[in-house]
Amino acid sequence: MGTAIVTNQSRITSRSRIPCGSVLLALCFLLTATTSGCNRSNPYLTASPSGFTLAGNQPIAPEIQQQYSAQLAEIERRAKLLDDNNRQLTTQLAQSQQQMQLYKERAELMQRQLAEVNNQLQSTRMANAQTSQQARGLADRLQSMQSDQQRRGSARLTANTSGRVSSGSLRDLGLAVEEDNGVIRVRVPSDQLFQSGTSQLSPSASGILDRIAQAITTDYKRQRIAIEGHTDNGPIYGGTYSTSHQLAAAQSNAILEHLTRRNQLPAAQLFTLAHGENYPIGDNQTPAGRFANRRIEFVIYPETW
Repeated sequence: MGTAIVTNQSRITSRSRIPCGSVLLALCFLLTATTSGCNRSNPYLTASPSGFTLAGNQPIAPEIQQQYSAQLAEIERRAKLLDDNNRQLTTQLAQSQQQMQLYKERAELMQRQLAEVNNQLQSTRMANAQTSQQARGLADRLQSMQSDQQRRGSARLTANTSGRVSSGSLRDLGLAVEEDNGVIRVRVPSDQLFQSGTSQLSPSASGILDRIAQAITTDYKRQRIAIEGHTDNGPIYGGTYSTSHQLAAAQSNAILEHLTRRNQLPAAQLFTLAHGENYPIGDNQTPAGRFANRRIEFVIYPETW
């Protein structure tokens, strides 16, 4: 009888161990289900209104169910956190791309602006070079004028006993000739000698100046002769000369150089004066008057050199 009692107790003990093994097995499948994210894929684990059960409707202990629910909630929380992080990273990536595009556009704009600045700098350098060249040209003209003034100052004048000179053959030149208080004035329109608004002699100037030089050599080779430059009161274009006196001085000097170099007249016999618009002989309000005021006058004095 004692043996029977022991045997029955052993059977009872063996039967009581089966549910524990089943619980462990269910736990393994439960962990597998949590890892895969879907408990319905596990054939040994089913859901019921009262909770999760193993196949064969064997219920899972409540504490196991609580652990499973806690793990599932943690997994869902982490998945949601990963989704949030993923959205934030996507947003940040889009913002970074927009910022990079903005930086690229700014860099292209700066490159264009730098190219424009370089072009402006190059233009400024070229303008400065031209200005320097013009300044050197004006300085050379000024030096030439000063040299002419010095030559005129050093020339020895001899009084003419008659006190006047005769116009002689000058009237045969077809130019305006006027006797004024003992001197002779020969007027030549500047438009016949120079290109408009410049001191550049025109092609027709050589013939006129050659005839005047021939008359001076024949009849007035000992008289002092002034070359006076006159202009109208109109604006000066081109940028080479800023005042009418500068233009008049440049034109009279160009005549002096032509007569001394080409026609071989003595430099000591000639001198220049620049009157600009100060002594008009015509009305500057009319085209004919302005034409008359633009002139070169050869003034032959009684004094000799």
